Amino acid sequence: MYDCILLGATLPGMTLGAMLARAGWKVLLLERKRVAGGRAAPWERDGYLSLPGIPRVRYGEKGPFYRICKQLGFKPLLVPLNQGWVLDTDQKVRRITIGRPGIVRADFFSRWDWVFAVRLLRSLKGETLEDMEEESLEEWFVRNKIRGSLQKYFKVLAYESTHCTAPEKISAGETLRCFQKAFRLRSYLAYPREGWSPILEGLEQEIEKHGEIRWRARVERIEVEEGTVKGVRVGGEKLEASHVVCAAPCQQLISLLPEGATTKEYVNLCKRAVPSAALIVDLALKNRIFHKKGLWFFMDPPSYGTFLSNLCHRHAPAGKQLATFVCPCSPEEVRQPEVVRVLEKKIEENLRKAIPRAEMAVEWKRSHVVRMLDSIAIQSDQTRKDRPGYRVPNVKGLFLVGDSTCAPGASMEMEYESVLACYERMTTERNA
Repeated sequence: MYDCILLGATLPGMTLGAMLARAGWKVLLLERKRVAGGRAAPWERDGYLSLPGIPRVRYGEKGPFYRICKQLGFKPLLVPLNQGWVLDTDQKVRRITIGRPGIVRADFFSRWDWVFAVRLLRSLKGETLEDMEEESLEEWFVRNKIRGSLQKYFKVLAYESTHCTAPEKISAGETLRCFQKAFRLRSYLAYPREGWSPILEGLEQEIEKHGEIRWRARVERIEVEEGTVKGVRVGGEKLEASHVVCAAPCQQLISLLPEGATTKEYVNLCKRAVPSAALIVDLALKNRIFHKKGLWFFMDPPSYGTFLSNLCHRHAPAGKQLATFVCPCSPEEVRQPEVVRVLEKKIEENLRKAIPRAEMAVEWKRSHVVRMLDSIAIQSDQTRKDRPGYRVPNVKGLFLVGDSTCAPGASMEMEYESVLACYERMTTERNA
C-alpha cells in the first residue's frame, strides 16, 4: 500500500514526487518509458545532447522551480537568460533585454516606444490584468494605440511565454503579467549551468529514499470505488494507494478513469483542451560561431532558440556548438509536412542571415515535430478558468499536476505552480 502513486516521470511529476517523499510519504512513480523528463527527455547524437523545447527556469532564482529546489535542499547554479537578439523583419539584428537590466539597455526600441514602455511598466497594476485575460493581444494593441517596435517586443515575449503565435488569440493579460513580473523580479529566464541531468538524478534519488520508481510501466486504468481512488492497474496488477496524482496531460487522465467516475463537465473540459505544438530544429555546429548567452528570436516564422552549449558545456563536444530553435505551431500545422518543411527552411535561413558564419559550420541538423509542447495552449479562449483544476471532482484522493491545470503563469512556470498548489492541498488533507 502506497501513500501516493504518481503517473509520469515528467518534470512536474518528479518534483512533486520528491517533495512528497521528503515529507515522509511512501511514493511510487510510474513511467511508461525508460527515461525521465517527459517532453523534456534528452536526445543524443555524436556527443551532442538536445532537450526538446529548451526546458528553462522562469524567473530564475525567484521562480517556482527554484523555490521547489530550495525546499528539497539543493540550489542548482543558473545561467541568466535576460538578454536576447531579434532578427527583425528588415533582416537586421537588434538586441533586447527582459528583466535585468531592463528595457533601458535595449536597442530594439525607438525613442518614443521606449518612453511609452517605461510609462506602461509603471502604470500596470496586477489586479487589473485579471480583466484582460480574455482580451487578445491584438485587441489590446488597437485599444492602446501600440505600434512599431513596442508591438514587436510584446509579440516576441508572447511567442516564448505562451507558445501562441496568433496575436488575435494570445492573451493580453497573460503576456502583460509575464512582462510585469520579469521586471519586478528583475529576472526573466535561466538555465541550469550543469544541465538538467544532475537535477533529474537528484530528484530520482530523493524519491527512492522513501519509495520507488518503476520504468516501462504502462498504466491501464485508475481504480476508483465509491468516489474514492484506490490505486492503479499496471500489467493486470492492482497497485493500491490512498492518493493518485496524474502528471500526464489532462487528456490522458480522462482516458484512464472509469466511465462516470467524475463529472461530465470536468471530462468535457479536459477533452476540449487544445494543446500547443512545435517544430524543433537542432543544428550541430562543428565550430563555435557565437559566444554569448541569451535567446534568439525570429519574427518570421515566430520562433525562439539559443546556443545550448553556451549555457552548459554538456550539450556539445569541446570546440563545437549545438543550437536549438523552437517554432510554436498549431496542432493543424504540424500535421502538414509541406508546412513543416517551409518553416524548417525559414529557420535555417534566419540563422544564416543573423550569423553568416553558420552556413559553413553546420555538421548535421535534426528537425522533428512535437505534437504536444504544452498540454493546453495559453491563449485568450483558454484562460485559467477554462482549464481543469488540481483536484478531480467526485474522486477523493485523485489529483492532476502539470501544464494542463488551472495554475497561474506562463509556460515553464505554471507546471511548478501546480506542483506547489497540489503539494499544499495534499499535505493539508492528510494532516486534517
